[in-house]
Amino acid sequence: MRIAFKTCQTDNHSWHLACRVVLLLACHGLLSPPALAAEPQTIQLVYSDVDVAPLALGKGSEIPSQPGTTVELIQRAVAEAGYKLKLTRLPPLRMLKSLEESEVDGAFVLSYTEERGQKYIYPMLNGKPDSSLRAAHIEYRAYRRTGSTALWNGQTFENLQNPIGANTGWAIVSDLKAKSAPVDDGGADYVANFGKLKLGRIDLFAGLEPSADAYIKLNNIKWVEKVGPPLRSADYFLLFSRGFYASNREAAHKIWQKLAVVREQSENDLYRKYLPAQAKP
Repeated sequence: MRIAFKTCQTDNHSWHLACRVVLLLACHGLLSPPALAAEPQTIQLVYSDVDVAPLALGKGSEIPSQPGTTVELIQRAVAEAGYKLKLTRLPPLRMLKSLEESEVDGAFVLSYTEERGQKYIYPMLNGKPDSSLRAAHIEYRAYRRTGSTALWNGQTFENLQNPIGANTGWAIVSDLKAKSAPVDDGGADYVANFGKLKLGRIDLFAGLEPSADAYIKLNNIKWVEKVGPPLRSADYFLLFSRGFYASNREAAHKIWQKLAVVREQSENDLYRKYLPAQAKP
């Protein structure tokens, strides 16, 4: 009995000592409950409200459940980089203005021009946009009415009686003007510009090949043909605003790196995924 009593006393003393240590630590703020996981940072990105299938489907402010190849790549990249994504669609000029004024974190997909390079942040390498971190590579082609003599020969335009049409805000506009070509960039989308082409208000339309071809197939247009080599062949990027990049440089580079990885892994599969929808008249 005496041995048992001693053991009990020892255990009771140890228990009281442990309680005093815990109380002392708590009073001095050295003991606290496990910290809650930090909420992932939200990245606010914008893209054009114009349909540029298969890169971005639909038009207006709505983001469809099947949003397009490049939209899906961006969504995956941001998620795999560990961030939340808030997507918004805006008219092209308003999108660029919001990016310039750092009202949004970033925008896609945009090719490089020197003017844009002064306003927005591209992934750069040796003073040039880093092609390995692109979102997409696409080409502009010249479209004309079947039977028209309007021509792009790779160097100059021939037999133009009317301007060359281009979507408002697209990079090809400055390229065409640099060639001293007459340009009508008042059309907001393919509906407007192919309408002008059909009516003869423009002789050529400078369109993004994958999306213009998709529009032609979807609408079963038989009176259009492509002419000449590409007008422009360029990489297209996810850009960040200068305000966002100044305070979130690490996040920007992490997202660009993830985008390069998911593009290599998934781009071809995504093009195949969206091909059936493009091919339906």
